[in-house]
Amino acid sequence: MEKVELVLPAGNELCLRAAVKNGADAVYFGLDKFNARILAENFNERNVFGAIRHCHNNNVRAYVAFNTLVKNDELREYFRLINVAYSADADAIIIQDPCFIPLIKQNFPDLKIHLSTQATIVNSHSVPDGVERVILARELSYDEIKALAQKFPTEVFVHGALCFSYSGLCLFSSIAGGRSGNRGMCAQPCRKKYNNQYPLSTMDLCLLPKLPELIKAGVVALKVEGRLRGPLYVATVGRIYRKYIDAYYRGEFNIDQKDIEELMVVFNRGFTTGFAFGDNVVDPKKPMNRGLFLGELRGGKLKLRSGLKVGDGVALWVGDDIKGYTVRKILKDGVEVKEAFAGDEVEINTYGAGDGTPVYKTSSVDMKLELGEEIKPVKGVIRRTEIRLPDFKVVENTSEVKIFAKTYDKNEALAADRAGADVIYYDVLKEDSLEVKDRLKRSRFFVYTPRILSDKQLVEVAEKIKEIKPDGALVGNRGLLKLLNGVTIHLDYSFNCFNDIDLNCYPGIPIISPELNFEETISLKNKRFIVMIHGDIILMTSKQKLKAKELIDEEGRRFRVRDNHGLTEILNASQLGLFNKARDYVRAGIKYFYIDVEKNAARWIRIYRKILNFEPFDDREIKKGYTTGHFNRGVY
Repeated sequence: MEKVELVLPAGNELCLRAAVKNGADAVYFGLDKFNARILAENFNERNVFGAIRHCHNNNVRAYVAFNTLVKNDELREYFRLINVAYSADADAIIIQDPCFIPLIKQNFPDLKIHLSTQATIVNSHSVPDGVERVILARELSYDEIKALAQKFPTEVFVHGALCFSYSGLCLFSSIAGGRSGNRGMCAQPCRKKYNNQYPLSTMDLCLLPKLPELIKAGVVALKVEGRLRGPLYVATVGRIYRKYIDAYYRGEFNIDQKDIEELMVVFNRGFTTGFAFGDNVVDPKKPMNRGLFLGELRGGKLKLRSGLKVGDGVALWVGDDIKGYTVRKILKDGVEVKEAFAGDEVEINTYGAGDGTPVYKTSSVDMKLELGEEIKPVKGVIRRTEIRLPDFKVVENTSEVKIFAKTYDKNEALAADRAGADVIYYDVLKEDSLEVKDRLKRSRFFVYTPRILSDKQLVEVAEKIKEIKPDGALVGNRGLLKLLNGVTIHLDYSFNCFNDIDLNCYPGIPIISPELNFEETISLKNKRFIVMIHGDIILMTSKQKLKAKELIDEEGRRFRVRDNHGLTEILNASQLGLFNKARDYVRAGIKYFYIDVEKNAARWIRIYRKILNFEPFDDREIKKGYTTGHFNRGVY
């Protein structure tokens, strides 16, 4: 029986040494561009050769992350850096954009490709040809993981931070904060305060108790998140997971609570077994590290739930404030001691904190860091001198200007039809979709589909589309493409179409990513795409339920929350409204435009028809309160 692989993070050289020394079968890390943790120290073109040699000398595999979206003018640099990793003998690369697979295989035939969790793989039909491993979305149930593991080599996250949104479908940091998670620059808006709590702050995944189930499911690799964590974290988590993976194969799997406590001390926001095992994943109290809970203060004393030593770090949670310090004195029964144990009642410095104040241990003098040998520098030699990329030709859009409007109920759809929408997108799962189709007089009728679909749901939606026989479909999930032969396809911006490779990869016409600015958008040689010009930008798509109908941040911005067939969607606080700026796209040869509003779609269709026909329109007053999104600024 081949053992499951333990994959540990390495945000820098010290973390890589810690991973190799403490049980990694493989490590994953990024270079200083094009990886989803750009804010980590990362590796570069010089030290990556020594890093991978160090791994291989210790029988550890090395995976290099190239898991971000890439702009047109960055494509050559992106593939050049893949060549650097290839030349350094990387065992595989991790990518987000499946459209790159044919080009990677063409240029580097023997380089293995792992598809990142950023690719949002939630069903078997979304898995493209040409990948050696699929890193699954963290929202899948255990049964879904097991089913996919029987069909493909799969990797699952077992420990570390979770995202509130499905990875790859989050625009919150980008649109609301200007830093794109799809470009490795996430500003973590899920850790911010809304409605005076932290309702988006997820707990940390800890699947140590579930290792037997995951191994029996047939996954090939267990992954630890944490490229922004330090070497002590990597070493501690790696050593403990290594211990219990090996114990499982010896038939001796029995977790020692002390190991769970070590994991908690080194970093945690509260542990959860996640969606795979039906656990709650959000703790709205605080978004930061807790450590190990020691107890609450009572009468200036602390009854310990776990041991404490002089030199340990502790944190007192006083309201919204946290007072952290190193313990210098412990009193037990009025006598100074160097160590106290679970059940002991002790006195420590409380800094005036009152009764009920929770106390956590945040570091331990007993936790030692073993790094192993230093990484020796290696002079790199580039194996390929020429990268072959397509020379895309200009593809003009010779169509008339068209407006595509998403509508949310029958009356809105019929009004949009009367207002002259060229295409109306309507929910494929609404019971009256066939009636709406039959009642339209002018517009073409397209259904739109959910962004997240299981294998079972894919088949159901595909059958519903065949039953309705629409003029086309706005597809939200990549898995549907294999099931819709003969159907005219438009692609939701959930496809993250970012460059000409993407535009020439997928069938149909995509809504281009709203993360591209105007200049980046019009520089695309293939002009057959749709630009969103007005309406609600979906910032997050989440499996986690939210009770609140809106989220109010500390700046007073109101982000609306809605349920979409069991998924939570968070909308931007301000609707997109380009108004007269939309004419700049027409002048650049862009002809297709998208409006997404829940109410008054007909009004906006008429307004934008005037604007796009270059009829006189003064937008100085009407545009107040709207955002132009990334039209000017774009993302880094």
